[in-house]
Amino acid sequence: MKPSNLRQGLIWIVVAALLPFVVVSVIQGLATLENIRVLAGSELNAKAAAIAERERNRFVVAQHLLMTLAANPDVIAMTDRCGEALSGGLRDYSAIVNFVRSDAQGNVRCSAMPYRPGTNFAGAAWWQRGIQAGRLTVTKAPVVGPISGREILILFLPLRDDRGRQFGGISAGISMDDLRNSIAKAPENLTGSISIMSTDGNVVAEGTQQQDFRPPNLVRIEGSLEAKSASGEEWMYSVARLYSDDLVVVYAQPRQQLMATAIRQARVSFLLPLASILLASMAIWLGTQKLVVTWLRELAKMAGRFAHGDFRGDREKFAGAPEEVAALSADLHIMAETIDMRNRELTQALAAKTRLTHEVHHRVKNNLQIINSMLSLQIARTRESKAKTVLSQTMARISALALIHRLLYDDDADHEQGRVAVDDLFRDLSLQFNAHAQRPPNVNIVCEAFGTVIPVDVAVPLSLFVVEAVTNAFQHAFGPDDKGTVEVHFRQNRNDMEVVISDDGRGYENSSQAGQMGMELMHAFTTQLNGEMSMETAQDGGTRVRLVLPEPMGVDG
Repeated sequence: MKPSNLRQGLIWIVVAALLPFVVVSVIQGLATLENIRVLAGSELNAKAAAIAERERNRFVVAQHLLMTLAANPDVIAMTDRCGEALSGGLRDYSAIVNFVRSDAQGNVRCSAMPYRPGTNFAGAAWWQRGIQAGRLTVTKAPVVGPISGREILILFLPLRDDRGRQFGGISAGISMDDLRNSIAKAPENLTGSISIMSTDGNVVAEGTQQQDFRPPNLVRIEGSLEAKSASGEEWMYSVARLYSDDLVVVYAQPRQQLMATAIRQARVSFLLPLASILLASMAIWLGTQKLVVTWLRELAKMAGRFAHGDFRGDREKFAGAPEEVAALSADLHIMAETIDMRNRELTQALAAKTRLTHEVHHRVKNNLQIINSMLSLQIARTRESKAKTVLSQTMARISALALIHRLLYDDDADHEQGRVAVDDLFRDLSLQFNAHAQRPPNVNIVCEAFGTVIPVDVAVPLSLFVVEAVTNAFQHAFGPDDKGTVEVHFRQNRNDMEVVISDDGRGYENSSQAGQMGMELMHAFTTQLNGEMSMETAQDGGTRVRLVLPEPMGVDG
């Protein structure tokens, strides 16, 4: 994409240069975020495992004591010393509330704590579950002990004889108060939320920070996981097996708390290169404005003045410009001074040439006037009429040429462009025709033209054409005493110019008096002008000569 200006182009260059760093920073930020997430998950796993290891001890101790009591003959036989044996297992261990021996029908036969005779466990779900499982089981939710009256978790070990027949079992009560107190004092409770849950999702015990989410699956443990609470808060948690396949430890922390540092680092990784691009773009924008654009505008203004012929310049203004701009300004000033000097030299040379040309043509005009004076003297001394006629025609032609030179090169005339005003030309031709020696005394000359300006290479043959046509009219259209008028009209049309010379005399188109040389000259001038000439005489007299020529270059209407 083509930049619209210098600043935009530089900004695109900076963006292109920094874009790889932006991409690398984004990738690095994402990688850092993922690494910290993995580390946070590992930390959660370690804390959950540590909690499970500490809290599992009470269950393991209870299991060993149950196994030991199951080998005691008094306990097996449910003798009078059974209660004493059960009480011995509770010494110095507050985590276990009570041991109870029940028979095959669920009747309590002995207990470490006093019990009411007739107490029966057969209807309890935990007793039925243990009997059916045939192995050590633990309740999946706290229950109120029927003997202790305290909230406990019950470990139940069913007993079988040598033939495999069940004959009751031994149960141990794990204190929930002791378990909750242990969780509350755990160091992990200060930074996160601790829960002991059954694998079917029931909360067994919680720390001081409650979890407002429920893990979707506690059967398959896959390390650290994530969940969202009802309020929309995201949590990261880890699950560790506590005891058997029924109880697990769930340790959780808010994701924002765990990942705050990582998120900040990721944001910095994302925003830092973008901020760099923004700051670089601003620096380029302001820098190019101050160091380049402002000076380029000044250079453009100065170049515009130079283009319009003002070569004064302003070197002092660019004294504080950058080195490259100052050098360019100096070159432009040198160029302007050189052009100005050459212009002055050309102007002086043109003025000298104009003066020389004026002088040359002034002398030509004077020489033509001298020739005319000599012809006038010769006419006065010549007695033959034909010779006088020829000399008069020559004098008229020379006068027309002298008129062109006067109009072009007189000091008082502004004709330096080599062009002649038609109205001035025809007005002066009219004056010459009135003084023409061959004009009958009763014939008037009328010339009409408007302010058209024509080049000199058109004015000369056009003037000579008009002289020949008017001279023919004087000589052949009127007698010595005839009265009449010769009219000369010049018109500029849209695409051509037209000259009409007409008279109201007797007519001479088909007459042998028409003047062979004059007609030849008129045809020659017509060819020179690349025009078309027509000549016609009316039945009642009068001749009309019409010259149409294309509009040449340099004609101004």
